[in-house]
Amino acid sequence: AGVQLKFSAVEQARGGLTIPAKGVGGTWIVKLPSREFAGVPENEFSMMTLARLIGMDVPAIQFVDIDAIGNLPEDIDTLKGQALAIERFDRLQGGGAVHIEDFAQIFGVFPNDKYKKASARNIAQVIAAEGGEADIVEFIRRLTFNTLIGNADMHLKNWSVIYYDRRHAALAPAYDFVSTIPYIPDRKAALNFSRTKRFDEYSEDELAHLAAKALLPEKLVLDTARETVALFHDHWRAEKAHLPLFADDIEAIDAHLETIPIA
Repeated sequence: AGVQLKFSAVEQARGGLTIPAKGVGGTWIVKLPSREFAGVPENEFSMMTLARLIGMDVPAIQFVDIDAIGNLPEDIDTLKGQALAIERFDRLQGGGAVHIEDFAQIFGVFPNDKYKKASARNIAQVIAAEGGEADIVEFIRRLTFNTLIGNADMHLKNWSVIYYDRRHAALAPAYDFVSTIPYIPDRKAALNFSRTKRFDEYSEDELAHLAAKALLPEKLVLDTARETVALFHDHWRAEKAHLPLFADDIEAIDAHLETIPIA
């Protein structure tokens, strides 16, 4: 959703966040507001909160006043309001790193081609081969959820695997869940689902095709998608008026939902 500056930050003893000196890793990612689009941190906070309520694996998130962030570069000190802080899942409590790979790396795709060269079906094939049923369920939940919210930016670098034990790959926790349609009214996802990337063609038939081609159990895929849709509607109805979303964001998502076959 536009260029959003983000930095790695360390939590201070008094509870604030500070951008570390060069070469020092942090335990939080701080994402500053977009200069181009209003309310992006609030949008992402809301979508990540909904995803957690539905049962997805979401890292800890919190708002932080920009004025309370230490050591920001001087050229961005004119930004006001709140930033979104996301706890890093690729860091251990002792400061060590946990290896992760995004799907652009896995498929050998250059960052400039992160919207090309592969599809959600290809990602599903890898997840099915490397992980278990729980990872397949989580993948279908996320794919369905991001279609429902109108996230047209779930490209290859926004899907990753993580090596908790340094040997076996598992689907990494969720990140970069933003409803992009309030800013850019795109009718297509970043990647093909299986045969299409059109949101208004995300149907049970498209998911059945994805399942067949990726060698996933069709019943598991369809049951997961149906459950995700039902849970989404339950939590969206209950929470949308209480989340820190702009009214235009809510209207855009509500209108978008009317166009999704599976919704």
